[in-house]
Amino acid sequence: MRDNHLHTYFSYDSDADFRDYLEYYDGEIVTTEHYDLSNPYSKQDDVPDYAAYSQKIRELKEQYGNRLKKGIEIGYYAPRESDILTYLAGKDYDLKLLSVHHNGINDYLDDEVAGMDKHAVIQDYLDRLEYAIGRVEADVLAHFDYGFRLFDVSVEELKGYDIQLRRIFQKMIDCGLAFELNSKSMYLYGHEHLYIYALRLLKELGCPKYSIGSDGHKLEHFRLKFDRIRGLLADYGIGEEQLLR
Repeated sequence: MRDNHLHTYFSYDSDADFRDYLEYYDGEIVTTEHYDLSNPYSKQDDVPDYAAYSQKIRELKEQYGNRLKKGIEIGYYAPRESDILTYLAGKDYDLKLLSVHHNGINDYLDDEVAGMDKHAVIQDYLDRLEYAIGRVEADVLAHFDYGFRLFDVSVEELKGYDIQLRRIFQKMIDCGLAFELNSKSMYLYGHEHLYIYALRLLKELGCPKYSIGSDGHKLEHFRLKFDRIRGLLADYGIGEEQLLR
């Protein structure tokens, strides 16, 4: 079961080295480096160096074989869509994640967001997430809860967005994206219960594809609680054949 959401020093917010993961785990490794334009957290465009990244992958394959794959996490921001599409054109990735990280003013993990009106933030985020799906080619819808990671959200509160969540998940399915179970969201931000609720909706909608990712930026988070997630998937009748790997 591959970790489909992972970062190295090619991402602006990670210092991890490829070898951290390659030496620890003998299975297939894919890194999904951040691509975020107009990033309000870093105050710049964060663009991974594709040529240098591709060269590093080629070098490491000589030592570790073909188990290292190329990936990207596309941070979608509507005003920069044309720039995003231009950057992605002609580039070869084994895995593309689709994310929404910010609204142009705040990253949803900025400290000041925690003091904002919870439901206004959630609505803003879900609207942006719904729009983003299908705007760029991708394989996985990452951390559906990113916009409200900082908040304590009950299942009852999440049910208030049930109609929109169903639309989002149906659009995700129609566009051929897998749903990500993000172990950082689930176990470091305490949102396992929200993912369990999402699984119920996804089963009702007949979601055919799922992805598991740690969102790891350091070795300590790599494959975080994957055994527990495997058990959850089994509880909902989701088999290995439905996992993106």
